[in-house]
Amino acid sequence: MKRVFEIKNVTKTYKKGKVTANENISFSIMQGEILGLLGPNGAGKSTLIKQIVAHVQPSEGKILYNGTDVSTQSRLVSREVAYYAQEPASLTSLKVNEALYFTARLRGMKKSAAKEQTNQLLEKLGLQESGNKQLKRLSGGQKRLAGIGTTLIGAAAVLIFDEPTNELDPKKRRLVWDLIQERNREGATIILVTHNILEAEQVVDRVAVINHGKLLAIDSVSTLKNRVDQRLKADITLATPQPPAMEALQSWGQLVPLTEHRCRLLIEKDRAAELLTFLNEAQAEGIHSYAISPPSLEDVYFHIDKDPEEAEEEEKLYANA
Repeated sequence: MKRVFEIKNVTKTYKKGKVTANENISFSIMQGEILGLLGPNGAGKSTLIKQIVAHVQPSEGKILYNGTDVSTQSRLVSREVAYYAQEPASLTSLKVNEALYFTARLRGMKKSAAKEQTNQLLEKLGLQESGNKQLKRLSGGQKRLAGIGTTLIGAAAVLIFDEPTNELDPKKRRLVWDLIQERNREGATIILVTHNILEAEQVVDRVAVINHGKLLAIDSVSTLKNRVDQRLKADITLATPQPPAMEALQSWGQLVPLTEHRCRLLIEKDRAAELLTFLNEAQAEGIHSYAISPPSLEDVYFHIDKDPEEAEEEEKLYANA
């Protein structure tokens, strides 16, 4: 598979080296994949992306786009890589339809095609009534949708989204993920910067976890999940703090209290069917509701972001279990 971007030993520092935003990061982004860049706020994700699109130069290392150093080909990158930043400040004085149309023209679309796709995206994003409004006069959610539209429009080879679903209601978030996946199916490489782990898990092919400016892990979701406890989680809501079924629950596996009325039971996979039968029968004994789930990307994230020695000890424990 072709490497679209190669990040090689990239370090970015500020204030004459006193503040490190990225430290010795190396990985590749493959053509046609959806790569999730995960980490908490302040982890260094956005700084890395700004270097990938040549808005900021690395202090050390280099970044290649299709084999060419982005620092020498910023125009090529801006033409072929669509980047949605947190705040599209340069477009806020334009009307929504103008922002979409002119972006399409800058990406090489003919007038008729640019106009047609502008209208299509306004409809898909539910912005028809806002088409003649300036971006700066829109609500936060509408402004975000318009910015996403300027990223989707045209035929950019790579699309980068930095926290695309912030300020959006659940219905609009689902719409945005659907549109991103649609562009990916059409051949675009997607880089998704987010700290919303649960949403990202539904769309990404690979995950790069960044914190404290360092790359902690990068791999497929399934491979990363194999690094954590493989027991199933049964999240149980209790009708009373100490229901009659509590003692029996403790015999099924590791029981972890969460709140006065909630607990989590960790069980081996081969006992799931038996547990379901027990929980259904036990609802009259003080169990209000339950949900059983396998290890998630969120579990992976919290495991990887632990102190290295603690994570190593945990991995040994699971390996020997």
